[in-house]
Amino acid sequence: MATKKLTGRERVRMALNHQEPDQVPMDIWITQDSYVALRRELGLPPKVSKPWDWQNTPNAIRTGSTTWSTDAPVDLDVIEKLDLDMVRVPSYPPNGGRGFVYRPEDELYLDEWGVPHHRAEFETGYGGAHFEIRIYPLAEATIQDLEDYPWPDPRDPSFLGDLPELIPRLRRETPYAILSQFGRGGIYEQAKYLRGFEQIFIDMAIDQEFVHALFAKLLEIELEMNRIGIQAVGKYLDVLRLSPEDLGTQTSTLVSPQIHEELVRPYYKRRFHEVRQMLDAVGNHECKIMYHSCGAAYPMMPGLIEDGMQVFDPLQPLEVISEPWRLKRDFGERISFVGGINVQSTLPRGTAEDVRAEVRQRIKEMAQGGGYILSPAHRMLPDIPFRNIKAMYEAGRENGTYPINL
Repeated sequence: MATKKLTGRERVRMALNHQEPDQVPMDIWITQDSYVALRRELGLPPKVSKPWDWQNTPNAIRTGSTTWSTDAPVDLDVIEKLDLDMVRVPSYPPNGGRGFVYRPEDELYLDEWGVPHHRAEFETGYGGAHFEIRIYPLAEATIQDLEDYPWPDPRDPSFLGDLPELIPRLRRETPYAILSQFGRGGIYEQAKYLRGFEQIFIDMAIDQEFVHALFAKLLEIELEMNRIGIQAVGKYLDVLRLSPEDLGTQTSTLVSPQIHEELVRPYYKRRFHEVRQMLDAVGNHECKIMYHSCGAAYPMMPGLIEDGMQVFDPLQPLEVISEPWRLKRDFGERISFVGGINVQSTLPRGTAEDVRAEVRQRIKEMAQGGGYILSPAHRMLPDIPFRNIKAMYEAGRENGTYPINL
């Protein structure tokens, strides 16, 4: 195995500029429950005694891209132990930094958008929990009701928390690329959680006036969150991830490409354009804009690329029509990809050799010419054994040396 010559930041930057660095860069995405176990397996001291300590101690744990996702911020000691290349540092929830606020009368948790969730224990035998929406607060709302809704306030001081000190320090004192995300809900995505999946799809067919009013409000909040974050620390970033916007299931898009083009894309286009302007205004012309969509997003990819997407995440190997090789073949000269290692079967249920084989295959498919960061295909849950996490990153180092010859 060749000795590393580049820093993680240099490696990520080269890859995202479609140049071949010394090695394929590597990243991690993991839930809070899983992260507690990972630190234990790595022989590192616990950061908290349990994943939900942040409930009573605001800003104790950064709650990830959206509160309900329970993503864990990965500390530098883990990045170093696993020999990774990028650190993710998202904003805090603008509700005092707590993420969820527990409502004891009905045992529900309200996120920063006022959406009530139930904490449901996983039934896998591996521990952990996830959050399920119990009430869609805008399910019966009118356009007028949108004006009166208690929207999250990006000007809440807890939104940035320690970022104005932390991110410049990471830039000065560490060799890692820095990814941040300031938007905490999105447009089309957050509309589903506020209005309800069924109702927002009905609205898109028969009440487009309401859809436009809701999307416009959500875009306004998304842009303000990004504006505040970028003005504070945007000049230090290597990658800016926009709020997640899932466009598909594993076999199809959620709405037809025609409806997407008419109702959704105009808001995405404005977001890409204005966020790019914000980054340029602080002098960071090199920062790449990452867009997240789970599911079979292939039909929407040309429009996303045209409008300003530079990095696509997550690369999911089981998607029909969005297979990794197809995305690389058709779009790999224009955008980069993050992800690729299957969290639905290979990582949780495969052997270490199964994991190694998939890593080799993904590097073979994706890494030629740069444009690829190896990572789990989604957040890692508690059912993924440590031996397979270890195998994934070991195989990435063993097989990811350029020039790729697999």
